[in-house]
Amino acid sequence: MSIIKSLGLTLMALTLCAVPVQRGNAQSNTDFEGVLTTLVTIAGVDISVLSEGIDYTKNNRAEQVAELYKKIPPADLARMQATLQKEPLLGMALMILPPKGTLYVKGNATLAHAKGVGYELYNYHNSDSDQGILYMGSLVMPSEVITANYKPSQDLDSLFSKDKLITSDAFAIERTGKTETVAGYPCTISVYTPKSPAQVKNYKLRKLIVYTSKDMPKGINFSHPYYLPEDHGVLRIDAYMTDEDQPTAIYQITAVKKTAVSDDQLQPKKSQPVYSLTDMQYGLKALAIMMGGLSALGSKNEDDEP
Repeated sequence: MSIIKSLGLTLMALTLCAVPVQRGNAQSNTDFEGVLTTLVTIAGVDISVLSEGIDYTKNNRAEQVAELYKKIPPADLARMQATLQKEPLLGMALMILPPKGTLYVKGNATLAHAKGVGYELYNYHNSDSDQGILYMGSLVMPSEVITANYKPSQDLDSLFSKDKLITSDAFAIERTGKTETVAGYPCTISVYTPKSPAQVKNYKLRKLIVYTSKDMPKGINFSHPYYLPEDHGVLRIDAYMTDEDQPTAIYQITAVKKTAVSDDQLQPKKSQPVYSLTDMQYGLKALAIMMGGLSALGSKNEDDEP
């Protein structure tokens, strides 16, 4: 439980990690239609068992979390904890990100759904209509919800902290010429390294290895922990944040299902009032939802309201 209780310090910066962004002039594949599954692993460990396995209608949530931790092999859990102990703030940031998500894609419209620990996100992005809608709701207190809208063509730099918005000014980009298959799609591999450590302020980001497929639309990239100057869909990002040879975290598309996506599947959730994504009130309310969920999971009071 100590990991769960310690996550609050970096929530505000992470609220905006899943915001759609479109940049560059190259045309990406906009004919794709289907459903994608995303996953973030930390030190090679899948912690989606926590975010996906909790029954929030029951009051014994702390006991549920303790039982779910037992499903992670001890060696994996020890390796993950050892990695996070080297960079405690980094560990909190990685842990609060929703580890698993689903993307519904139809041309230039995408709806992403993901669960964090104690909250969920729905993020709708349509570059044709220049419309973005981000809905957040507590899984512990269903009445606690908030919605923000934005214009992808305008609300760009303000939506990403400097260490999440990766640019060619701050990073050297090596196009390796190597390829690898991710989720059944051939990808080209690029390596991003900071030109100066001082340019990466919040986290000690040493390197990113990026896998990009020309067969996937660029619009899927908004679900990634980093925004990268790539003109096609990014299917995997290996993030190296310590001096170890293995990546600290991996974000990847684990499954791609080509299938018809209905208008209902692309319908964004909304609540009233609708805020601007950069409105301070939105940020504070979003923070309260995430903190409230984490706090409830750390409580063993069986009389708590669900």
